[in-house]
Amino acid sequence: MCLIQYTYRPSKTVLKKATIIYRAERFSPNNVENDRKVLFLTAEALRQKGYDVTELREEDIAEGKRIPECSVIFTMARSAETLLDIDGFLCENKDTRVINATSGIRKCGDRLALAREMTALSIPFPPEEGEEGYWLKRSKGTAEVAADTVFCRTQDEIDAAVEAFHERGILEIARQAHIKGDLVKFYGVAHTPFFHHIYPTDTGKSKFGNEVINGKAHHYDFSISALQESVNRLAAHISVCVYGGDAIVKEDGSFFIIDFNDWPSFSPCREEAAKAIASLAELDRI
Repeated sequence: MCLIQYTYRPSKTVLKKATIIYRAERFSPNNVENDRKVLFLTAEALRQKGYDVTELREEDIAEGKRIPECSVIFTMARSAETLLDIDGFLCENKDTRVINATSGIRKCGDRLALAREMTALSIPFPPEEGEEGYWLKRSKGTAEVAADTVFCRTQDEIDAAVEAFHERGILEIARQAHIKGDLVKFYGVAHTPFFHHIYPTDTGKSKFGNEVINGKAHHYDFSISALQESVNRLAAHISVCVYGGDAIVKEDGSFFIIDFNDWPSFSPCREEAAKAIASLAELDRI
């Protein structure tokens, strides 16, 4: 059940000003241009709807540039400082909406807390213990370098990985048992019909190369609608309208959500996604 209900509001009643905030490059490892493109296309779709769009970089805000008056903010920002700046703006401009909510972005940046949210919602999530190896991930923040997500086969490898995390000052580590099956990437925009999924091992494209651990996809049959329903429940619960993530589909069709992120690049489907994202500007709280 969604925490916020939306209804369509005719565009003539909307303050037709929007601000978009591009993600800082350090939060887009090996993906800077793809992240930029989806927000650029969102800005273009907003302009086609008659919006006056201001484009800012996360770095601009860090340098003191102010967010202008607007009815809606579309942000890919992830730094704690920028999120605080957005919160401050919203305190003074209470009618402005922000997509995604800063609270949701923060929750996506805390894997241990997000796992607890998923457990509370009965959304299938990998256990900590298993027999096929383990994934260790930094809990706070998103993966910025390959070493932030590590696959371990033995206890010795786990111990070495934990030590390496600690040496980098990373003390909170999320642990997931590896699950054999098809790796599926999904992309969604809540409150719209848009939902897209791909098998990344079919494309050969990878951010850090971890997808090869799962091997070639078998394309096991599963319920796409059930996957969409599960992640939409999570998205609504944590107030993240624009989302993406990864799931493992087992041979029997069951699935586990292994990662959930605020605002991915939508690289396989960015044109369609941008239109769906822009449509959120014309939704309003009841």
